[in-house]
Amino acid sequence: MYRETDYEMKQLLESINRVNQALSEGDRHFESHIFFDGGVKEMVPSEFVLQLVALIESTLGIKPINCTKILTPYGMTLGWQLKTADDRNGMIFKIHLKDNLKVKNKKRWSQIMYLSYVIDFLMEQTDDSTYEDTFILTTDADVHFTPESVEALLDLMTRDQNTGAVCARTHPLGSGPLVWYQTFEYAIGHWFQKAAEHILGSVLCAPGCFSVYRCKALRDILPIYATNVQHAFDFLIKDMGEDRWLCTLMVQSGWRIEYCAASENSTHCPEDFEEFYKQRRRWIASTIANLMLVIKEWGIIAKLNQSLSVFFMLYQAALLFSTLIGPSTVIMVVGGGLAYAWGMSAVVSVVLQYLLCILFAIICLFTSENLQMMSAKILTFIYAAVMMAVVVGIAQQVVEDLGNIGGAASNSTEDPGASSSISIEFPVSVTTLYLGALIAIFVVTALCHPREFLCLLHGLSYLLCLPSGYLVLNIYSICNITDRSWGTRETKEISSIKNEPWHVKFKATMRNLFFCCDKEKLLVDSQSRTTQTAWTPGHQEEQTVPPGVHSEHPEKTLLDNTDKRQPSGAADDKEKSYDFDSDSDEEIFEYEMPINVEEWLPAELKERYVPLFQSKGFDNTLFISGMNDRELKDIGVKSKTVKKFLLEQIKQLPDFDIEADVPNNADSWLDTVGLSMYKRNFRSNRIRSSKDMEVLKSFSRGDVERELGITKPGHVKRLLKAIQKLRNPHLVSSERKTMEMKRQLENATTHKLKIVNVEENNFWERLKKECLLPTSKAYGLEDELKGKLASLRNSWLMILAVSNTLWLILIVTLADKAELTVIGSNPLGLSFVFIFGVIFVIQFMCMWVHRILTLSHYLARAPYKYGKPYNTSWAFKDRDISTRGFADSEDLDALLGVKIAERKSRSRLFSRKRAENRIQKSSERIPLLPDDNNGRNQSITYLD
Repeated sequence: MYRETDYEMKQLLESINRVNQALSEGDRHFESHIFFDGGVKEMVPSEFVLQLVALIESTLGIKPINCTKILTPYGMTLGWQLKTADDRNGMIFKIHLKDNLKVKNKKRWSQIMYLSYVIDFLMEQTDDSTYEDTFILTTDADVHFTPESVEALLDLMTRDQNTGAVCARTHPLGSGPLVWYQTFEYAIGHWFQKAAEHILGSVLCAPGCFSVYRCKALRDILPIYATNVQHAFDFLIKDMGEDRWLCTLMVQSGWRIEYCAASENSTHCPEDFEEFYKQRRRWIASTIANLMLVIKEWGIIAKLNQSLSVFFMLYQAALLFSTLIGPSTVIMVVGGGLAYAWGMSAVVSVVLQYLLCILFAIICLFTSENLQMMSAKILTFIYAAVMMAVVVGIAQQVVEDLGNIGGAASNSTEDPGASSSISIEFPVSVTTLYLGALIAIFVVTALCHPREFLCLLHGLSYLLCLPSGYLVLNIYSICNITDRSWGTRETKEISSIKNEPWHVKFKATMRNLFFCCDKEKLLVDSQSRTTQTAWTPGHQEEQTVPPGVHSEHPEKTLLDNTDKRQPSGAADDKEKSYDFDSDSDEEIFEYEMPINVEEWLPAELKERYVPLFQSKGFDNTLFISGMNDRELKDIGVKSKTVKKFLLEQIKQLPDFDIEADVPNNADSWLDTVGLSMYKRNFRSNRIRSSKDMEVLKSFSRGDVERELGITKPGHVKRLLKAIQKLRNPHLVSSERKTMEMKRQLENATTHKLKIVNVEENNFWERLKKECLLPTSKAYGLEDELKGKLASLRNSWLMILAVSNTLWLILIVTLADKAELTVIGSNPLGLSFVFIFGVIFVIQFMCMWVHRILTLSHYLARAPYKYGKPYNTSWAFKDRDISTRGFADSEDLDALLGVKIAERKSRSRLFSRKRAENRIQKSSERIPLLPDDNNGRNQSITYLD
C-alpha cells in the first residue's frame, strides 16, 4: 500500500475477510501481510495507515486496539489474530509499516522484504519439502477477489510442479472515458496476448495485482531480484515494472508462467489523464526493456526453459517489431482514412503528422510536466476528432467495395492496376478485407467470452483514442524515461515557489543571455566574490563554499564539522541536537517540537544562511520540514554541496502534519498550525469564528498574499496546507475514526522486536544491511544514473525516429507506384498487413485453445450432481460464509453470495503440526499482545 483511498482499502480488506471466513479446519496455514511504503516516520503512523486501521473493525470484525504493536528495524508492525464466524482462529493479519528513513521505499523492495521473510526466515524453520507446496498470493491494495478465484489459481499451481506463477483475468474498475478505453484494452490483452503466451510457451508477466507465485521458484531468483540498479537499462528493467522483471527472471530460470481465465479479480484503474499517462510511461518502458532482454538471451533461455520454442521467440520478436513501428502505423492509418474521408493527400497528411510528432517530442524533452500533459491532451482531442472522420472515410470505402462486388461483371474490362481492388473477379481492397476479418475476429472472440461481451461496446472509445495510446503516449514515454517517479498514487504537494508570470520568466531568461548588460547581476556577482573559494584539483573553476570550510571535499567537511565547529554555547547546542543515525538500544523520539533555524543549522552555515531562511518565512523546522531542492534554490542556497547536505537533514525532520479538524476560532487554529503571529491579520479581515473561516476554503495563494497580507513563502505554504485540513462542523465519520485511531495506537503498548524475538530481529538487521539501506545519500550515484538514463533516452529516440521515418518514406513512396502494386497494394504495405494479420490469426487460434482449456477447468470443478458443491482443491468450507457479528454485514453478505466448497487436500502450505511446533517454539519470543484501553492483556496468542 501507499496512498490508496478508503474505499479501495475497504475493498481489499473485505476480500481478505472472505478468504478468512472460507477457511475450514485442516492442515493448511494462511497468513496475510500488508507492506506500507512510508507508513511510519519516527513512530508516527501516516494518515493513510490510520485510514486503513480505521476500516479494520467494519471489514475484519476485530478491534483495532487489540493489536500487537512492535518496533522493528524497518519501522513498525501492527498484528492481529483474525477470527472466523464460528469463533475459531483464522488468519494472522499483519501490517508492516516501512520507515523510508530506515529502508528503501518503492514496491520492489517491499516485495523483497516479504519474499525474504517467508523464504529465508519462516521456511528455514521447516524442511525443504514444504517449498514445493508453499505459495504467495500477491495483490495490489485496491483489488476485489473471492476465495473461488484464489482456488482457481492454486488449481493450476498444484497441477504442474514446473509452474512458477499463475496470473488471473483482471477487470478495471472506475468510470469515465479513460476507464472505457482501459476496459477494452484489458479485455483484448487477456483474450489475445495472455492466452497466446500461455499456449505458445509461457506468460511473460504475471501482474502483481493478483497472481500466485511458488516459493521454490522465488527462492531461485530472489538473490538476483534483490540486486541494485547499476546501469540505465537496469533501471528500466528492475524499477519501472518490478512484476515483469520478477517474471523475466523466472522464465530465464526455467519456470513456466500460466494464465488462468477461471480466476477473476477487479482493480481500480486510473481515471485521470495525467495519472494514466504516468502509469503507462512506466509500463511501456519496462515492457520494451524486458522483452528486449528476453529476445537478446533467447538462446540461453531456450536451453534452460523447455517451454519456450524458437517459434515463441519469433512471435515475441514480431510483437517487438510491431511496437517499434507503432507510431508510423498510426500515422499511415490516419493518413489513409483522411484520404478516404476528406480527399486529403496522403503525403501531406503524413508530413503534417510527422512534424506534429517532432514538435511534441521537443515539448516533452525541454518543457515542464504541466505543458507536456496539456499538449498530450490537445493532441488526444485532435486525433479523436480526426479518427471520427477516418472511421467515416473507411466506412465509405467499405461500402464502395461491397457495391463493386455486385457490379464486378460490368467492370470486367477495367485495368486492375488502376484500382485498389485485389482483382477484377474480387473487387475488394485489401483494407476492406483486413478490416472485415478483424471485426469478425473480435466478435467471435467476444462470443467466446459471453460474460465479457459488452466490452466490445467500449471498442469505439478505444478506436478514437488509438492514436493517443500508440503514438502520443509512446513518444511521451520514451522522452520521459529519465523520470524516476512512480507517477501514480502521488499527492500534489503545495510548494512555496510562486508560479511567476511569463514576462517575469522571459526577463530572467534575457538577463541570463545578456548578462554583460545586466548591471544588477554584475553587482551581485562582484559581491559574491568576497566569499571564500576553493579550487578543485584538475579544474580551473572557482567554486563557492560556505565560510569555515577548507577542504578539497567540501561535502565531507560539512558532514564532519557539523558537530565540531560550534560557537559559544556549543554544549547547549549539542544537547539539543538530534542523533538521526542513532542505533542505540533506546530509540526515543521526543524531538518533535519545532526548533529555530539558527539552532538547526550547523555553526558554519548560520552566518550566511540563517537570514536567507528567515527572510522567506522558514523560521524554524515547522516550516523547513518538507522543503525540496527548488525551494532551497529559491531562497538563495546555490551551493550544490550545501544543498545536498541540507536536503538530507530535512528528510530527518518530523512531518509536523496538520490534523483534519473543526477549529473553535481563528486564534486557536493559528496557534495550532504555528502561525500565531498573523492573528491581527485575520482579525482585521473579520475572520474570527469558525463560521468566518469557511471563506478560507476558497482562498488561493494570491488571495492569501493579497487579502491576509501573508507574503513569506514558508508561511504561505504552511497556511495553505492548514486550509486543506479545515473541515466544517459536519466532519465526516471516516475522518473522525482516523483521528480516533491515532489516539488508540498511541495508547497501545509498544514492544521491541529485539526483545520479544531476537532471531527475527537479527534477520531483519542482516537483510537491511545487505540490500535495504536507503541510498538517498549517494547523490553522486543518483546524478550518474540520471545522466545514463538521458543517454539511453537519446539512443531510443534516435532508433524510434530513424526506423519510423524510413518505414514512412518506403510506404508513402511505394503507394504512388502503381506499377509496383500487388493485389491492389504496394508490396511493403502488403507485407506490413501480412505481419499484423499473422499475429492476429495466431492469437485468435491460441484464444480458441485456451478457451477449451478453461472450459475443462470449469468442468473439472463442477459438481457431479446438480446442487452439489463444486470440487475444489483447497480447504475452503462447503457452506455459505456467515458474517455474524460483523459491521455492515448486509453489504458483506451481498458480496459473499457464493458457495465455497471443499475436498480433501492433495498438497499443503504448512502442516498444522509444524505450525503448532513453531508457535510453541516461539512462545517466548513474539506474543500477539492484544491490549485493552488500560494497557492490560486481554488474551495472548503467539505468532511465529
